Amino acid sequence: MKAVKIVSLDVLDIRYPTVKLGLAGSDPRHLAPNYACAVPVLRTDDGLEGRSLVFTIGDGTQIQKAAIEALRRFVVGRSLEEFIEEPGLFAQALAEHHQLRWLALGTYRMAVGGVVNALWDLWAKREGVPMWRLLTSLSPERIVQCIDFHHLRDVLTEEECLAMLQARLPGRAANVQRIEEQGVRVYSTAGWSGRPLSEVRQICGDLYGQGTRAFKAKVGRGQQYDRQRALDEDRRMLDAIRESTGPDALLLTDANQNLGDWRNAASYMTELAEYRPLFIEEAIAYNDVLGYARLREALAPYGIGVAGGEQAPDAVTFKQLLAGGGLTHCQIDGARVGGVNELLAIVIMAAKFQVPVCPHSGGIGLGQLVGPMAIFDQAWFGSEGRWLEYLEFLQKGVFRSPLVVRDGHYQPLQAPGWGLEMEEEFVAKYRYPDGPETADSEEADRVAAAQPGAPPYARFWA
Repeated sequence: MKAVKIVSLDVLDIRYPTVKLGLAGSDPRHLAPNYACAVPVLRTDDGLEGRSLVFTIGDGTQIQKAAIEALRRFVVGRSLEEFIEEPGLFAQALAEHHQLRWLALGTYRMAVGGVVNALWDLWAKREGVPMWRLLTSLSPERIVQCIDFHHLRDVLTEEECLAMLQARLPGRAANVQRIEEQGVRVYSTAGWSGRPLSEVRQICGDLYGQGTRAFKAKVGRGQQYDRQRALDEDRRMLDAIRESTGPDALLLTDANQNLGDWRNAASYMTELAEYRPLFIEEAIAYNDVLGYARLREALAPYGIGVAGGEQAPDAVTFKQLLAGGGLTHCQIDGARVGGVNELLAIVIMAAKFQVPVCPHSGGIGLGQLVGPMAIFDQAWFGSEGRWLEYLEFLQKGVFRSPLVVRDGHYQPLQAPGWGLEMEEEFVAKYRYPDGPETADSEEADRVAAAQPGAPPYARFWA
């Protein structure tokens, strides 16, 4: 097969005015977000186009775009075969570049993930298969080759990883077949902080009628300033979801790191224990490893689990959260860490510690990224205890291959690669800065500052 040369890397800046959707997407910390994304696009000399996506909010996109563009010189001019032959080393070359790694995690790590995921998209398209098919076809040896074990060997070595996968190889085909037939079970994040309760009831009722059986609500907005007001608001939201669904529907909660330290988080969540939530997600700071362990212990008598990882920036943070016993549910994000290679390591570490992977998908395009990772996880390690987050908006009219949920289950996409190709009309409208309907960041600041429970410092935004 002829060698394929990568000839360009471009980055789209897309900003959608989510504040105009009844504050869909709002949470205790992000009071009026405009969902946005930086979209790396790799092109080859034979006409292939590899895409990925880094989810952002409003003005953060320009910083993310610049970070991705800083990696252009390391991929343009290289052959796709170089990545396919040594995906682990290629990804490490980006993540560990001797100049850029000084920037550490956050924006830079996400930029690396964006480029790495675009390379995986090229690989899948060269094979002519959807991403989940490529990932579930990898041999145990190939998976080990993808992972950087340098900082992980105290909890997962190459030999242990290989043995885990080889032991589960006989069941992989049956698991994949089941997923193809049934899909991956989803939960809906419908209870956004600023969304009117009438909309919450309508959306949850409709989704429940279509087979969805788990629903998540944001909790704890402004609790540090008026605890009783926040609890009353949360109870109204949880009541609205419960009343519009049924007794068999699970409730989940998410505080977006807004409940302070673990003691306050435990105290706050015991006030909501009557709703029997499956878990509280990101109750405290994403990297408060000791706090997660203590919070899990404190909430165990109430039957409330502890989820985290949405903003954890690398496999080392996940290693500590998992090995330290802080998580009952592991929430990977397809655009937060250094791409597929690092996600493989996280999924396998979670399996070692018997913590189910429940990916975060609360953002534009994240469902396309984490759906295949959820399938990879469940193909190797089964589906018990696992849920995939699903948003009912920003799919149709956005992506040429929108997510499909049937009877409460995500259906594997059939488009080659990630399926992240966007509709041309959507890009034309919301591309920053020249799209006629692109998001207005100053408007979002004014809306955020006016929200109930907004922190005192928000007045400096307006």
